[in-house]
Amino acid sequence: MRHASKEIQIVDNDEMLRRMGVVRRSISDDGSTIPSQGADWLDAFLFSSAPVRTRVREMIASTNSNDMNESTLSCEVIPGLHLMVFSRTTRRESTTTVAMFITKEILDSAYFEMLCQAAQLDRILVRSMLEQMNLIQPGEVDRTIEFISLLIRSEGEVSQRTNMLGDLGKQLGESYEEIHLYHSLIGSTSVSTSPMAFLTTVTDELKTVLPFSWIAIRILTDRINLPEDFDGFVVGGDLGRQHPVVSTVAERLALSIDGREPSIISTESDARFEGTFGFSSDVVVCPIAGDCGTIGVLLAGNDASSRDEASNIEMKLLGAASEHVSVFLRNAALYENLDSMFLGTVQAMVSAIDAKDRYTCGHSQRVAWLARELAINCGHDAEFVKRVHLAGLVHDVGKIGVPERVLSKPGRLDDDEFKAIQAHPEIGSRILRDIPQMDGILPAVMHHHERWDGRGYPDAISGEDIPLIARIVSIADAFDAMSSTRTYRAARPRHEVLAEMNRCRGTQFDPDLVGPFLAIDFEEYDKMIHGALHAFESDQEGRAAA
Repeated sequence: MRHASKEIQIVDNDEMLRRMGVVRRSISDDGSTIPSQGADWLDAFLFSSAPVRTRVREMIASTNSNDMNESTLSCEVIPGLHLMVFSRTTRRESTTTVAMFITKEILDSAYFEMLCQAAQLDRILVRSMLEQMNLIQPGEVDRTIEFISLLIRSEGEVSQRTNMLGDLGKQLGESYEEIHLYHSLIGSTSVSTSPMAFLTTVTDELKTVLPFSWIAIRILTDRINLPEDFDGFVVGGDLGRQHPVVSTVAERLALSIDGREPSIISTESDARFEGTFGFSSDVVVCPIAGDCGTIGVLLAGNDASSRDEASNIEMKLLGAASEHVSVFLRNAALYENLDSMFLGTVQAMVSAIDAKDRYTCGHSQRVAWLARELAINCGHDAEFVKRVHLAGLVHDVGKIGVPERVLSKPGRLDDDEFKAIQAHPEIGSRILRDIPQMDGILPAVMHHHERWDGRGYPDAISGEDIPLIARIVSIADAFDAMSSTRTYRAARPRHEVLAEMNRCRGTQFDPDLVGPFLAIDFEEYDKMIHGALHAFESDQEGRAAA
């Protein structure tokens, strides 16, 4: 069962790396590389040429001669083709992993044809397939190497913890509860799992199998980059009035604790518990390590009436759990950094749209805000709400392909100009379709100008055939268009806009969405409108002065 869990995780990680254009191989006892079970044309393209194989052997030899317990070597084999070798030595085993990835520079490299010939691949087909991939940017090479190293390291640590669990199983015999706990923690590790959900699983599982009244985890959120909605404190068990007390004490411990090993602290003599009440005499404290020191603690304790001492096995399980939390949070922080980079790219695209038409400056941000509020009012989950907000930001990205003279024309558009405007959903969809993170966003980009009655564009679909995310963005888009000044008219008063929204219920808009939309508190939206108006007026004054 242990091996099945490990294999599932590695496959998931390989699939994630593959989407980034990264291929990795393990190393056999004789030093040769072993392709993964899913090896394909990209694997062959990267590893088949003689110069590449020679460089791989040299890097592996350099790694083997290194006395360090863990090392990462990397180089650019040829322009646009990067190689890294990660080695790790533990008490049980030594492992070496080779990873190869490409940047967009490979398409212009003089070695491109050589790689295709060595792999017996058609260079035109390979170029076409690479151009469709979300290849790593040259400026992201160092961050990519860091990410791959951390990913491989986390797998090694999970493997090490799993092996330790095997030893523990031999010692405990039929101790099913402890084994179940450890596998539950491993099974909860996923890039898509939120930190709060994962830590809640950890505390709940520990509380279920260990004889403690409560388990708590406190993370110092200023020491690690995690999602903004993570408050840093999770509890398994009922603390009652002790909840804020434990949170405060846990923060004191996290700020002052030394070392990485679990310890038992006496609440009666330790100054950090001064002024508290209701604790048992001892509390188990497990530091949670980050890349640059302690980022939190895992605590386990009982109520004041209990005098039971923690056993060695319980200490080991708590320590293992805290280490697993450490690995997960470091991965989550790296994922958050990558997500921030992606959102930064999106914001750059939005700024490019704003730059083409100063009259619609801030339109995409306002539509994103309105669409998100509507999704929340409709009761959708956080993941869908996030997709809706992103869809609002990029819904008009296709206007990059519309001539600026058409976007800024003050009068009525002629037929050709209107057709150019109507093309922006399809242009936007083509721009974004090869970005994996946009898979659930494309329907909004493509169909936000469809109408409930089927008289919209580009496909004239109607009713529930229009994707829900597009129906939501459509309402937000129309509301902001009426509420803001355009080249051809002034902004309409709020009461007229709301009346128009009601009038178009069931014709232009999904009738079930109008009510939740009108229930939005528009105070924040009005601030955004006023900010955009001020920016526009300042721009006009600057142009006049020039």
